[in-house]
Amino acid sequence: MNKAIVTANPGESTIRIERMFDAPREKFFRVITDKNLIPKWWVGPGYEVRVEEMDVRDGGRWKFIQKMQDGKEFAFFGSYHEVTAPERVIQTFEFDGMPERGHVVMEKMELAEIEDGQTKLTITQAFFSVQDRDGLLQTGMEEGMQNTYNTLDKVLAEA
Repeated sequence: MNKAIVTANPGESTIRIERMFDAPREKFFRVITDKNLIPKWWVGPGYEVRVEEMDVRDGGRWKFIQKMQDGKEFAFFGSYHEVTAPERVIQTFEFDGMPERGHVVMEKMELAEIEDGQTKLTITQAFFSVQDRDGLLQTGMEEGMQNTYNTLDKVLAEA
């Protein structure tokens, strides 16, 4: 399986994530923007996800709830600023599991079709500060993201 490369340079308030997926760009975009498919891939060990809101358009909003086995819930939410199918999504991203609320991330997701029907996903996340960025990294986001992307591989193969 592919592994996402996460770059968080010291002193910078950004995270860059790159990963290859074995699916054409149009299919990849369709799967990641289909509210019925989100609960199938945005999951991991010990939790499930439900989509409360997902209006994929410029100015639309999204909200996913992660429910742990012990019943505890965390929300991920934001607004879509630009949706250019199938190549780019720019959105805000907030996670209520951060130690302090109100930490908004601007996230740009770019999809590039590579030979042989593969898609290269590049995500750039811009934080207000290095401390905000490091706070998210300390939540275990990288491990969760790797698990989620591995599950997304399976959903892409079936879709």
